[in-house]
Amino acid sequence: MMAMIDSKRKGPTRRSVVVSGSAFCLLSLAGCELPGGGPAPRRIRLSAADSFPPKMPAVAWTLQVQEPTTTLSLDTARIAIGVANDIGYLATGEWASRAPEMVMELLVQSFRNSNKILTVGDRRARIRPEFDLQLRLSAFHIEKTTADAGTVRVGLDTTLVKRPQRDPLATAVFESSAQVSPLVLDAVVAAFDESLRDVMEQVVEWTLQTGANA
Repeated sequence: MMAMIDSKRKGPTRRSVVVSGSAFCLLSLAGCELPGGGPAPRRIRLSAADSFPPKMPAVAWTLQVQEPTTTLSLDTARIAIGVANDIGYLATGEWASRAPEMVMELLVQSFRNSNKILTVGDRRARIRPEFDLQLRLSAFHIEKTTADAGTVRVGLDTTLVKRPQRDPLATAVFESSAQVSPLVLDAVVAAFDESLRDVMEQVVEWTLQTGANA
């Protein structure tokens, strides 16, 4: 069994994202809008990573990406805004699926976009994985800093596991953030897209390099 390697890597804080759009409305836990009292929220799907370091290793093994575990406040299709236990949700938009499920699907597509791995799939794929990528979605929310500005934070804790022994090979933490001003939906979505792509690029590179060195 290989010794557990603990590594931490934080993605760079991204540049400020400023996109004009429709008026922002925060749906707090108490609610700023009665159910059915306004237009239906836009359903939003973010994009997979498609830009990777040219010297990233190519591997001839099979990987299964697990759905990330997360807190109850993030295990939802709603777009979270707040800090710690004080979490609310946007009324103007929501994710196309639960945040952990969407992140899992986008990460699988990111691995495929790299063209550096033989086979990759999630828990629904009929594959016999040689490695498991276990994940925890530690951050996927807007941290409000002023009345009309905030920071989108995305964080993934990762563990690469060797099958069939189920030996953990290494763990790593990947984080990225983007400033948002003003707090309108289009700007929020752009910041999430930028931060999540940055994290997924790092996760793909780290996973392939760690597995190749195993």
